[in-house]
Amino acid sequence: MTLPAKASETHLYFERGGPAYRLMQRIGVIKGEPSIVRRILIFLGLTWVPLLILSFLEGMALGPTPEQSFLLDFASYARFFVAFPMIILAEAVIGPRLTVAGLHFVHSGLVREEDYPAFDSAVEKVESRREARLPELIILGVAVFGAWSMTAALYAGHETSWHVIRTDSYIRLSMAGVWYLIAAVPLLQFMFYRWIWRLVIWTWFLRDMSRLNLRVSVTHPDQAAGLGFLGPAQVSFGTLAFGMGSILSASVAFLIVFKGANIETFKIPFFAYLAIVNLVFLGPLLVFFPLLARTRRQGLREFSALANRYDQAFVDKWVKGKTPADEPLLGTGDIQSLADLGNSFLFARQMKPIPFDVRTVMQMSVLAAAPTLPLLPLVMPVADILKLLSKALL
Repeated sequence: MTLPAKASETHLYFERGGPAYRLMQRIGVIKGEPSIVRRILIFLGLTWVPLLILSFLEGMALGPTPEQSFLLDFASYARFFVAFPMIILAEAVIGPRLTVAGLHFVHSGLVREEDYPAFDSAVEKVESRREARLPELIILGVAVFGAWSMTAALYAGHETSWHVIRTDSYIRLSMAGVWYLIAAVPLLQFMFYRWIWRLVIWTWFLRDMSRLNLRVSVTHPDQAAGLGFLGPAQVSFGTLAFGMGSILSASVAFLIVFKGANIETFKIPFFAYLAIVNLVFLGPLLVFFPLLARTRRQGLREFSALANRYDQAFVDKWVKGKTPADEPLLGTGDIQSLADLGNSFLFARQMKPIPFDVRTVMQMSVLAAAPTLPLLPLVMPVADILKLLSKALL
């Protein structure tokens, strides 16, 4: 079968490429593909290790208070030992799944042959946006500005921490605080926002697909007209949600352990976080809402008309006595055909106007909320947790 010229993994990919990726290849950070472990170790050497050394040199590793102790800052562990590795690991988790999903449009026959040039054009746009310098320069500026804003917030505050040293006569950043705000935080934010940009590129690609005359079917078993494969692909973004959740969980853990905060006060922020995660990472699939809603309405009209005709013919034949004398009711295929038509109509009624379901939302929410599980021993005895688990399993 002839496919579009750009329908291959050499053209349609989202995890590799771009100015930052090529720079890492040029300076040896990336050797081969995908160099996941190598990059994690190098980035830890550029972020957490210098912070540890500088905090020791300035006596901030274990300071007089938990806030002034770098080694007691749970959020720092989460940022550099969980979130940062998850951002890099996303290249092996998210990228390949998006590529497979994107190519599935042509491999499954959803894209008609007359739309192959339009598919190639959509892939060319992906390549152009992926390799563009300006977006990554803007992302770098946003990351640096975010660190500057954090510095201003630290100076404006009144508490002493391992970032900021306050005395009666002056306020200054600690050496670890300087590295944290000029190198570690900007690097972390840049890598995260860079993935958000890739999510935007993927969303534009999906929008281009939604504008094609796709070969969708209202009776498809996935109840999404044949686009149900997009939901599982989108769940792969849960990798990033897990990393974000680990930072929030670590920050809450610090407040509970050292500030005596009540976990009940974090209920509303927690559910707001889950809502934002699902909106950001599943929201791109909503570009198919007009297509699927239109397909469902048209399908229901067509099946309703077909059902009316068939049902009337069935009644005339078997109920009103117009059956041929030599055709017995027993063993006839008319009844089975009527049942099959009813099943097809039921499929059409059950079709969703979005290419994901509640299960997809639950999967994304579980990935985002999983880092909060270590908080349970902080607010509930381990014995009680084991009892709850045993009741759930037995």
